[in-house]
This record gives sequence, structure tokens and C-alpha cells, in this order.
Amino acid sequence: MASRSDSAARAALALLAHIFPRRVAAALLLAAAAAAHGQADDVERCLSVTGNPDLAIQHCTRAIESGKLSGDTLAQMHYSRAFEWATKNDHDRAIADYDAAIRINPKYANAYYNRGIAWGGKGDPDRAIADYDTFLRLAPKDSSVLDAHIARAGELMVKGDYARAAAGYDTAIALDPKSGTALMGRGRAYFYSGDVQRSVADLERAFKTEPSVYTAVWLYLARKRAKTINAEEMLDSETRGRRDGNWPSAVIMLYLGRTDVDSVLASALDRDAKRENEQRCEANFYLAHWHLLRSENDRALALLKQAESGCPKDFLEHEGAVAELRRLAK
Repeated sequence: MASRSDSAARAALALLAHIFPRRVAAALLLAAAAAAHGQADDVERCLSVTGNPDLAIQHCTRAIESGKLSGDTLAQMHYSRAFEWATKNDHDRAIADYDAAIRINPKYANAYYNRGIAWGGKGDPDRAIADYDTFLRLAPKDSSVLDAHIARAGELMVKGDYARAAAGYDTAIALDPKSGTALMGRGRAYFYSGDVQRSVADLERAFKTEPSVYTAVWLYLARKRAKTINAEEMLDSETRGRRDGNWPSAVIMLYLGRTDVDSVLASALDRDAKRENEQRCEANFYLAHWHLLRSENDRALALLKQAESGCPKDFLEHEGAVAELRRLAK
């Protein structure tokens, strides 16, 4: 699974959390409200169709364009259609529908939250942060407050404001001391700002809380920057049993000195074009760090520029490439 940034790595889960647990009840209530206008079927199916965004969009659109809905019912139709556009990675149309929902109901907290995710996907951290701020003001006790603080901190990372990002993760960790996502986020903030000892400490906690090969790789990079003498031995131990031959196992094997650059690039290839693009983005980023560890800065610089231009804006590796380019520029 591709490694994603805090602002959008959790986008799909966040959207699902805001819609699906309430979909059945909402569908019944809104269908009842729309029944008198002959719109119950489209309203209900807009809310209840899953796994087929095009069909859901069709029903949402018919309900919206009927001209017979208003108020909360119409706002929910725009919100639900925005969710479907988001599943298709059509951020512009998602934002347009969130805009519409917010115009109808300016206090629609979840619409601000999910519009923030969409702005993050478009690479606009300032608008994303503004929407998260509004969400947190409108719904300070919502179940997604933790995710909003994490996402907001992630956007501050994109802006290079690592001190404020770390403070944002502090708030998230205070809410949930066992949040692996928040711990990893703060660990990366420290990594980018040069506080490698605190980076190692947070990434170790993140790995113990939510172990993954990506966290292990970031922990290895932090340990190497902190000049930990047995970093390879620790990476080997922490990923043993997790290196299944699938991506990104080849990256770990390269860091352990058991494969070469060409094998990493070959491992990133995939029959699915989207997955291959994502894995090639990650390959460029992690190969750049391999060159940095060998003081081959010119080769690293070229790969970081490829990662910056080629990685989706909501990937950790895009965020990391931007941060490393800033650091090298200094």
C-alpha cells in the first residue's frame, strides 16, 4: 500500500467515517423528507450506493438538479456527491460540491473538514489549514478532531513550518498518546528540522504502536542521520518477517546492502499504471536518501527533484522531497 501524507493518507477513511456510519439513518430521514416531491429514490440511492461512484454521482446529480430539494437535504446531496468525486480523485469537483453544501449550511462542519482534505490533495496547504481550523471551531468534540489536528499539522509540514507542525502533533498526541500516525508525523517534523534524536525517539514509539515497513524505513533514515552505529542491524530485525518481496521490500534490501539500485527500480514496476507511478515516486525518494547517506548529493538532488515533480502531493515522499530540497538549498 502506498505511503501517504497525514493530510490525505487518511482521506478515504475520514470520508467513510463521516458518511457511512450514518448513511442508513440519513437515507431514511432524507428520503422521507423528499418523498413528497417524488425524489426519495434518488436521495436514498445517492446516500446508499457504495463501491460505484459513477452510479452514486448519477443519483446525487438527479436529486440535486430536480429543483425540488432545499435546506439540509440539498446540502447532504452535495456533500455526498463530493465524497464520490473524492473517491475518483477529482478534487476540483469535490471542492465545488463542498462549496455548495457550505453555502447552504455555513455551519456544516464535516464539509469543511473534507474540503480541507481535498485542498490538501490539490497541494494548497493554506486553504486546507483554514478549513481544518473552521472544522475544529465548529465541532470541537467531533469524533474526527484527532484526525483534523493530524491533517492540519501535515499541511504545516508541507509549508515547511516544522515548529508549528510539531506543536500540532503535540496536540494530537495529547488526545491519543498511542496514535502511531501522530507520533510518526512529529518524528518527521523533527527529522526535517534537524532534531534527529527526538525524531528517532518518536519514530521508535510510532513503530512500536503501529509497526509498518514504511515507519521502519523512516526510523532507519533518522537513525543514520543520528549516526546510530547499528542502524542496519536494527532495520534488519524490525523488518524480518515483513519483507515479503513486494514493494517496498527492495528498498529495505538496498539499505541492508543486499541488492542494488537497478533491482529497486525494477521492483517498482507494476502492471497497474497508477501503482507503478506511485512506487516509482517512492523509489526516487528512497534512492535519493541512499545517495545522501553515501554523500552523493548531486545524484540525490536529481532524484529528489523527480520525486517532487512526480509524486502525488498527498504522499509522504512528496512532502519529504520538498523538505530535503529545502535543506540542501541551505
